Amino acid sequence: MYSFIRLTRLTAVAVWVIWCWCPAQTAAAQNQVVTHVKVIQASTQTRSVDPALRGIVPELEKVFRYTGYTLLQEKTLSQAFQQPGRILLPDSRTLMLTPTSSQGGRIQYDIQILNRKDAVFQTRVLLKNKRSMTIGGPRSGHGVLLFHITGSLP
Repeated sequence: MYSFIRLTRLTAVAVWVIWCWCPAQTAAAQNQVVTHVKVIQASTQTRSVDPALRGIVPELEKVFRYTGYTLLQEKTLSQAFQQPGRILLPDSRTLMLTPTSSQGGRIQYDIQILNRKDAVFQTRVLLKNKRSMTIGGPRSGHGVLLFHITGSLP
C-alpha cells in the first residue's frame, strides 16, 4: 500500500509539472507567426521570369497582367502578434507587416508601405494558415513591386 501511495503522489506531481509547463509552451508557440515574403519586380517591358519564381508565376499571371518577374529579395520573419516586421524596399521605402491576431485558422495582418516615415499604402488581410497571397504594391523602375506573403502558425 505504501508504494502505491508513493507512486500515486509521484504521478500526481509529474502530471502537475507537465500541466504547469505545457500551457506556457503552447501559449508561447501560439503567439508566434512565421511570415515569408518574396518582393518581386513585375514589368511589361520584359518576358523573362526569375527561375526562383517559376512555381508561383501561374498564380501571378491569373491576377496580374505583367510579362516579366524578378525576385528582388526573400525574407522570413518570426514574429509575435503585434510585432511589426520590416523589409527595406527600393526608393527609400519600407514594407511593414504586423500579424495582429489569428482565429479560425486565419492570420490577420496589418500591412503598410512607408515612404521614408509616411504611410503611402495600408491594408488589412486575412490569410489562411500556411497559405499565400500576392498583393500589388507601388511603382518601381519600369514596373511595380509585388509582395508574395505566406503566413504560418506553429
